[in-house]
Amino acid sequence: MKTRNQKKRQTNYSFNYNYYKNAMKTKKYSILMKAVSTAMFSLVFVTMMNAQFVNPAVANAQSGEEVRSITTGNTVTYDLSLNHVAGEEYRWAVRGGNVTTPGANPSGDSLIIDWTSDLDAITVDWNQDLSSTPIGSALGEIIVQKRNAGNCYGQIQVLPITMWNPATADLQDADIEVCSGDAIAGNITINLTGAPDPVADGFEVTYDIVATDLTDLGGNSLDASGSTVVSNTGTVTIALPDGLINAQTADRTFTLTLTAMHDDFQGAGALIDDEYVITVHPTPVTGTINSSSSLTRR
Repeated sequence: MKTRNQKKRQTNYSFNYNYYKNAMKTKKYSILMKAVSTAMFSLVFVTMMNAQFVNPAVANAQSGEEVRSITTGNTVTYDLSLNHVAGEEYRWAVRGGNVTTPGANPSGDSLIIDWTSDLDAITVDWNQDLSSTPIGSALGEIIVQKRNAGNCYGQIQVLPITMWNPATADLQDADIEVCSGDAIAGNITINLTGAPDPVADGFEVTYDIVATDLTDLGGNSLDASGSTVVSNTGTVTIALPDGLINAQTADRTFTLTLTAMHDDFQGAGALIDDEYVITVHPTPVTGTINSSSSLTRR
């Protein structure tokens, strides 16, 4: 029989972790990924390169959390205060982010905070650079275990993390100048970042058009308010009129302004370059040719 003072068997504990920066993950798609991750965590644990946890067989994988990955800092606090008892110790491991409070020691692809009394909360800066995959994601995780005053170990708690780019919309086309009646047609392109949706259009962009004194080639007015376009890729386009008629004697402008955007998460995204302008020059009046001398029939 084991005695109370017998040294507890230490078991190496490992979580397989890969960054899928090019993966198109969304909230709905993540349901499947979370189920797969949970199954993986329930398998026999193999040698861990980075850290030891006790009794890995009792690990519990929570439903995953999705966050914005911002290279300038997106700090999130994670805590276990609900079940904390003064004097209890915690061991934390973080992958994919930077532990800002308290300091942590690097170990392989992880940051480790070894057993520390009353450390029931940490803050993590999710700062992966996802600029090469504007609508892709990366994975991270938080692992924590508790030890009480009786030297008894709690279950290992695992929180999978999926990081996404901030939601943004950025007009790419340069302003142009045309003459009244010139053919235009075509589209303007808006680059998008953020999280798409696997079965629907996860991105929506709202815009207004002000085109005072202008019509298209068919004589139709062009002013619009609150128009929307949707997409599920890294770009969305807005159709331009077939041409613009300026019947005035001075220049007029066709101005398209982005007013809002969002990706597949709640909350408004950021507008970077949000205005596109076409300057329409009027058709000059050549006028009647006048003569200084001519014959007049009687």
